[in-house]
Amino acid sequence: MYRSALVATDGSETADSILAHVANVVEPGGTVYVLAVVDDLGRLLSRVAPAGSIEFGGSASVSIAEDAIQAEKVAAREHIADAERILKAAGMTHVEGAIVSGAPGDAIVSTAKARKVAIVLMATHGRQGIKRAFMGSVAEEVLRNLEGIPVLVLNPVGN
Repeated sequence: MYRSALVATDGSETADSILAHVANVVEPGGTVYVLAVVDDLGRLLSRVAPAGSIEFGGSASVSIAEDAIQAEKVAAREHIADAERILKAAGMTHVEGAIVSGAPGDAIVSTAKARKVAIVLMATHGRQGIKRAFMGSVAEEVLRNLEGIPVLVLNPVGN
């Protein structure tokens, strides 16, 4: 059993399927950090503005992106609160939530290192083929870039 863990969630049913396994991995009295990652302004604008032009829509585009990020943060707080309730009901007494901005894989890796967790737990959406090539795999990125910290990846049934 591990003394501390980082649990990554995006609030989806797939991501939250890992929560049922935390109490089997983290020792009683251990600390569980629940992490949600939201977009940062530059990342979001790069996905919605035409290539090479953030001037498309000017300040309106920035305002819309900022509103979208705020909405993501509100949803992330709700996801974390739900995960905290589930983990506490499973007997975990030390649960802390955190919201960080940026690319999910990078944010999970840097947060795990900064918090010096003993293990990272996450589920994979199990994307394959073109979806995986287009959207990437956060779990795969974490596995490739997180050295020295074990990663438990759950592939939920049906994926």
